[in-house]
Amino acid sequence: MKILITNEEKLTNAITEAEGKATARTVTAKDIVRVLSRITVPKVHLDGTTVHYDGAEHFPNAYKYRPESTHWEAKNVKGKWYVTDVYRATCPNRSKSNVKIVYSDDAKKYILEEASKMLV
Repeated sequence: MKILITNEEKLTNAITEAEGKATARTVTAKDIVRVLSRITVPKVHLDGTTVHYDGAEHFPNAYKYRPESTHWEAKNVKGKWYVTDVYRATCPNRSKSNVKIVYSDDAKKYILEEASKMLV
């Protein structure tokens, strides 16, 4: 699968197929665009960067079962985001983030350069 995130119809169809009859912890094409738009590294540095979103919220350890959520993965190719996978899977049990970004080497270099600058 390789769907450009601006192709809302194709993306919605892929999500619908993956989610089936699920009604909880689901996503929309707009949700995917919103998550990817929050990445503040300029597009020119993102080629090869990947994102994994698991859609889950935190569940206490006392929770008796592991619910499912819609997961998706995206990859940046030459400044454009493509969704490469959408599927239902078990929610991880964690308390913080539900997005994992693996930055390209160029993006890492940019982030380090920006982080080392300071205005006074």
